[in-house]
Amino acid sequence: MRQEFNLATKIAVGQTSPEDVITDTAYPASGSYIDVSGFEWVNVVIHFGAMTGTPKYVLKQADSVSGTLDDIDTVNGVHTAAASDNDEIVLFHLETAKLSADHHFIAIDVETGSGTDYADILFYLGGARHEPVTQNTTDLVVSGNSHRISG
Repeated sequence: MRQEFNLATKIAVGQTSPEDVITDTAYPASGSYIDVSGFEWVNVVIHFGAMTGTPKYVLKQADSVSGTLDDIDTVNGVHTAAASDNDEIVLFHLETAKLSADHHFIAIDVETGSGTDYADILFYLGGARHEPVTQNTTDLVVSGNSHRISG
């Protein structure tokens, strides 16, 4: 079976601007945590820009869009960046079945962000239970930005 990325994968952003300054907070912010209940897996891609500090990126779960963030995996769900990690990429893969039974919202919680480190945080939700997925057309994949060449 052929799957088309733009129809089968939902894309969500962690922050409002590309390569934003990273501080001690959750991405996306509380009230905007990402609902993964309709998906089998999530790939989180963090692309570093200029780095001067050593922020820790922790993939966390919550029981609501603004709930308390809880750890998922304190080994595989954590990455501490180095000041020399300019332009590198960090990947997290999460099977949503690994989340606690009452948790289906996720975010990246940044600890020790210096305010001088930059990163893009993107969430790719796949294994959709219903296709085509609905993209957030207001600020990410705006109308007319999705192109298909298929036969």
